[in-house]
Amino acid sequence: MLDATIEYLDEKRNYITQLIRAVKGQKKDWSDVVQCEFIIVDDGSADDTEKVVRKYAESVKSGDTVKLISMHKNCGKGGAVKTGMLQSSGQLCLMVDADGATDISDGLPKVLKSMKSLISENKSNNSSFLPPAAVFGSRAHLEKESTASRSKIRTFLMHAFHFFVKTLCSPRIQDTQCGFKLFTRSAVVLLFTNLHLRRWAFDTEAVVIAEKLGVSLSEVGVIWHEVDGSKLDAGKVVLAIVSLGMLRDMVCVRMCYLLGIWKLGR
Repeated sequence: MLDATIEYLDEKRNYITQLIRAVKGQKKDWSDVVQCEFIIVDDGSADDTEKVVRKYAESVKSGDTVKLISMHKNCGKGGAVKTGMLQSSGQLCLMVDADGATDISDGLPKVLKSMKSLISENKSNNSSFLPPAAVFGSRAHLEKESTASRSKIRTFLMHAFHFFVKTLCSPRIQDTQCGFKLFTRSAVVLLFTNLHLRRWAFDTEAVVIAEKLGVSLSEVGVIWHEVDGSKLDAGKVVLAIVSLGMLRDMVCVRMCYLLGIWKLGR
């Protein structure tokens, strides 16, 4: 994923710069290109992640930065994403899964354009502050368009999961689990400082928090391909157990906020 991302940004830097300036409500300026901050969170792995990241750090363009955050022990995907997001410094923060399942050349322009629409609807006049907003990359359109090949069990679980997300979390987001999401800085602070779940279903809690705190949300379809070797590339029984665990977490989130067990800070 890092290969494809760096290559794409090197080729399309000016284009992405103008999209970002449009999100911020700034005029076009072809002389001032955007600088990128890459944050890789190593969630207690025992592989060569650190060595690989150091290699890429030597190849990024001047002005860009690469940060490696190494967790002492495995904290779960939610814990890793929360740590990375809160350590970031940009006004716009993109969360991307490391497996490269989402096409960066398709997804990044789409989420930026959708973010521009959200900001335009909610931004105060003459203000440089970007209001809390989040754009979720989505595979929901793949239910009708066969642009990705899925096993039957994954297709069934996807439909079931979308139903429970709509029922328990938000009717505005169909697919919470696609690993491609764009947040404004203010949304990052609101969502991730309040996040409790540390495992796979953390995205669903983020949606619930967004609904409760008035964070603007939108969803945009992205090109996505199932990737071999995924952390959830397991047998049918294991996959079903993981899915039931995620459903349990969604019910837990719903009840904890409903009963006031979890409080939200602003």
